[in-house]
Amino acid sequence: MTMPRRRSVLGISVSLVAVLAAVALLAPAGGIAGASNPMSPVPRGNAAPGWTDVTPSAGPPPLAGAMMAYSSAAKRFVVFGGWNGTLGTDGTWVYDPANGTWTELHPAVRPMGRGDEMFVYDARSDLFVLFGGWHELANDTYVRLGDTWTFSLASGIWTQRHPATSPSTRSDSMVAYDAAADAVLLVGGFSGSSYLGDIWTYTVSNDTWTPRPSDVQPSPRSDGRLVYVASQDRLLLFGGNDYNGPNFTFHHLADTWSYDWNTNAWTLLSTPSAPPARDYPVFAVDPDAGLALLTAGYGNRTILNDIWGFNLTTNTWSDLTPSTSPPPRYAGTGGYDPVGHKFVLFSGAGNQGLLADTWVFELGSAAAPVQGLPVGILATVAVATAAVLVAVGVWIRRRRGSGGPSRP
Repeated sequence: MTMPRRRSVLGISVSLVAVLAAVALLAPAGGIAGASNPMSPVPRGNAAPGWTDVTPSAGPPPLAGAMMAYSSAAKRFVVFGGWNGTLGTDGTWVYDPANGTWTELHPAVRPMGRGDEMFVYDARSDLFVLFGGWHELANDTYVRLGDTWTFSLASGIWTQRHPATSPSTRSDSMVAYDAAADAVLLVGGFSGSSYLGDIWTYTVSNDTWTPRPSDVQPSPRSDGRLVYVASQDRLLLFGGNDYNGPNFTFHHLADTWSYDWNTNAWTLLSTPSAPPARDYPVFAVDPDAGLALLTAGYGNRTILNDIWGFNLTTNTWSDLTPSTSPPPRYAGTGGYDPVGHKFVLFSGAGNQGLLADTWVFELGSAAAPVQGLPVGILATVAVATAAVLVAVGVWIRRRRGSGGPSRP
């Protein structure tokens, strides 16, 4: 996310709401045109695939732009930072998917409060790696950060690293840890004034950032998502945003890229049926099902709550959206729990404000997704458009750097 300058967000066009309401009422009963047929998920137990609200009684506050990563050693997720409606926070939280509990840690030393930082888990070193993000200053202006930190869940200690060279200050990058290469890959991001397209790698063992350009690579962007597929030793990138203008005009992306570390080659995949263009989704790999799962985000002036599966064998997308889903959101976070076979979703900015709920998606024995949103839901979305644009406006006005564009 990118912090904006202060500006009014309540000047929303009533005619726009009316137009979208009309579109909803005229939409076909079968759902959104162009929605794909659902795929058959890998059977797992006796339940149908679906979402379950597992929000406990105690947990982190409502947040947007927090970042979450999974420790294969501890079998737990760690969440850092995020915007609480007032500022970027510096909280460190641990989620145990086995018993569904959240625990706040209180390290004596920790990174300054921020949102939309790079945050990944390096399995070989058993350390979480953090870079960049945005920070709100006391005078209500915002700066991009370029610091590098590691966090040990085993000891509960944050350590600031001091590499000789680093990427330029930024937030909203696409990042993943490549286990075979034992390195973090960082793609693009937002500088506060422009979208970035440079690519870097970071190695914990020698505290080194290294540029990794390629002849062909994704266009400059921010807020897409990047995941590593261990079984195929490749990375997948989806979506993002590369333009924003006045009156909530944005250019969201729906492209899918595959990256081979060994050849340093990016390949744009041909996916005739794909999720609608968006930024701020949650993207994670389910290795048992052979799917990369993608949910939520913001696109076409709509806060989303669909879920899609990318078949790792056929390189095809399918809509897995069940009849009941979490509230729509963007700038949420999450990941995949390989022990419990659950796709975890936490927090985000929704139609009514910030969220603090925790949900899990599980693939069952029977396929029961729908083909897009039915007309009733489309009408509800259209009627709520004013609320959506207010929510988006409140968020983006917290995200613009000095003189830079805002964008969700």
